[in-house]
Amino acid sequence: MTRVVITGAGGMVFPLTLAADFLASAQLRGAELVLHDIDAARAERTANAVRGVADHHALPLKLVVTADRREALAGATHVLITFQVGGLDAYRSEVEISRRYGLDFVAGDTLGPGGILRFLRSTPAFDALARDVLDLCPDALVLNYTNPMAMNCAYLARLGLNVVGLCHSIPGTAKMLSGLLSVPFEELDYEAAGINHQAWFVTLRHAGEDLNPRLKRLLRETFLPEYGGFTAFQEGGPAYQGGQERVRAEMMETFGYFLSESSHHASELVPYFRKSRESVVAHLPRRWDYLKGSLQTAGQEARTTSDAVAELRGKLAVSDEFGMRIVAAHASGEPASVYGNVLNDGFIDNLPSDACVEVPCIVDGDGVKPKAIGRLPSACAGLNLTAVAVQTTVVEAAANHDPEALRAAFALDPLTASVVDLPDIRALAAESIGAQRRWLPQWVRG
Repeated sequence: MTRVVITGAGGMVFPLTLAADFLASAQLRGAELVLHDIDAARAERTANAVRGVADHHALPLKLVVTADRREALAGATHVLITFQVGGLDAYRSEVEISRRYGLDFVAGDTLGPGGILRFLRSTPAFDALARDVLDLCPDALVLNYTNPMAMNCAYLARLGLNVVGLCHSIPGTAKMLSGLLSVPFEELDYEAAGINHQAWFVTLRHAGEDLNPRLKRLLRETFLPEYGGFTAFQEGGPAYQGGQERVRAEMMETFGYFLSESSHHASELVPYFRKSRESVVAHLPRRWDYLKGSLQTAGQEARTTSDAVAELRGKLAVSDEFGMRIVAAHASGEPASVYGNVLNDGFIDNLPSDACVEVPCIVDGDGVKPKAIGRLPSACAGLNLTAVAVQTTVVEAAANHDPEALRAAFALDPLTASVVDLPDIRALAAESIGAQRRWLPQWVRG
């Protein structure tokens, strides 16, 4: 029997969406859904929402809710990871300390001090989860939704899990490009590859036409001052992507290909755009700030859940998330195309084998099969390598319990190195670790 476990099911971002996708997937009728969270009350909140949606649509539901991880994992065929260790308190700490040192992160969940600390906080939970998976369900397919995606997946793979990381940035960007280029999304022929939050659209076509020249011309005329474009401040409307894309326009102008993550988030992963307040405002005049948004919605979980349930009662369909699409394809054998984050087992020739890469995949009854891309354009791979250096250094430091390598990883981060000198980077690392001692593994606290 297919037994699908969502661990971290009390969260507010992915669990209810994934559970609704479970209900909406005809291939999973008769499968069992397990909601696990260390906070039983939070898991029950999600469970009540799922029951309400299932009852409204008269759908069968085999549901288990538990705070016991081993109970949840016993016999699991698929495990979806959605938890964030430390929650909002830890996130606020890492962002605010970085800002005191001149590092202006708006997400801070991929690289930099925030990405490093978020990964380190998760490692004890990953260690415990891996022990139980290998003991109770060693053949389970593990699907990771938590950031920092590349570090987390590389570490989980080192622990022996069959893991694939999932992110919606590539299909989300493809939909944005279809609108920008006035091409129906279903007719857009695209392929992207690289690393999470920094994958490149190496193929972008419509009806046999290479769209890259048209996209570059459009980006120049819309966003780049040297070609008469500008990024206007937009009051209202979507702040995250589409309207403010000077960063990605500059990156395509320089590196030749479009990136998979919004200009706000992409600007944190390179050394070019966030060295001063003036540079940030010039490239991104209307600020998107994940910490600010999280603080504004804190304490509104009941209302947020109620609103989501009302929407799902009105329309229940499989979302754009890949998680349950993979589970359904794996369980039924009906093939599906997705993007996954996996260790680089020859999939991208000019990135290291210990890098976690994001590539197209086919899923069927045999599992997830990543596609071999060959070589990325050299400049694109070169930029990816600056992030891979941080990621592999941090993962190796965690695997070896090596504080000195961890300190070096802070200094390898491209944005940090462009703003902060080495003595202050060491001070930043020490202060950040000190502020988060209660969440960190013993080898880091020591």
